[in-house]
Amino acid sequence: MTRALLGGSFDPVHAGHVAMVVHVLRRALADEVIVIPNARSPWRDEPSAGAGDRLAMCRLAFAGMAAVTIDDREIFAGRPVRTVETVEALVAERPDVSWRVVIGADHLARFGAWHRSDRILELAQLLVLGRSGAATDAAAVTAAGLPAERVVLTPFEHAVSGSAVRATLGAGGDGRGLLPPAVADYIAARGLYRSA
Repeated sequence: MTRALLGGSFDPVHAGHVAMVVHVLRRALADEVIVIPNARSPWRDEPSAGAGDRLAMCRLAFAGMAAVTIDDREIFAGRPVRTVETVEALVAERPDVSWRVVIGADHLARFGAWHRSDRILELAQLLVLGRSGAATDAAAVTAAGLPAERVVLTPFEHAVSGSAVRATLGAGGDGRGLLPPAVADYIAARGLYRSA
């Protein structure tokens, strides 16, 4: 069995995130996907929505997908959690499965700068999903200084980005078409992402 970890701020979780998970499962790149929203990314500013709201939106976005689990460990840590910590914990809990860490191709070149990236690659393969404008080929893996046997490349295209969604919502749009419907409803009901 292969499990894939998809971590992030999910601020908010959008149609692109759902498409990524569907792609991974339909292409049999993993049997299950563990979605792990973080309390705060070490790479980004404070999220616009609170941890509880982002966790709730993830649960709504992936409701009904039996092969997807929402894991709240990083949210409840209440601090930035490095990917290596989460991977080590998951492998300790389920050493009987193979693990993959899902990243977009735009993160491939800087993966070596991740905290203890070598340890992550010891425990899990990288599953790199193509992204417009980012190289997704063997040359890109070599340029990133990563061992080819620990990296799985897959073509993938989806135009939705979190910053575009936040901009749309901040300008008064409802995000329909960019967000899973249940997430759009949740955001509207809670008044999230509205500009002051």
